[in-house]
Amino acid sequence: MKEKDKSTIYERLLKSRFFFIFLIPIFLALILGIFQQIFDRYQVQKKLNELNAEVANYKKQMDDLTKLIEYYQDPSNLENEARVRLNLKKEGEKVVIILPTATSTNENMTSENYENMPNYKQWWYYFFPRD
Repeated sequence: MKEKDKSTIYERLLKSRFFFIFLIPIFLALILGIFQQIFDRYQVQKKLNELNAEVANYKKQMDDLTKLIEYYQDPSNLENEARVRLNLKKEGEKVVIILPTATSTNENMTSENYENMPNYKQWWYYFFPRD
């Protein structure tokens, strides 16, 4: 008879409103924890993808720099770059410098003349040049 009473106690407990109301917050807490874990995994995966892209970018930069180092290790390439960037020349070589010609035909209006003018005239010539 006690076994029958025990089964009826469990059955009554499962069917009671108190037990149901007690389980609702526990169930909601479990669901909230699951969704929080899913969101955290999403955030970690997103950050991992960003870091992988950054690593790929750094690898590409490293490859480019390695190629550039290999390029500059060749003496002929190094000499060409020195000529272009540093304006160097070989011994016995002559250099000719060609200066650009002045494009302005009005040589009497120099920057010094503009500085001596009143402000309203400077603005006038700024918007309406004499050319």
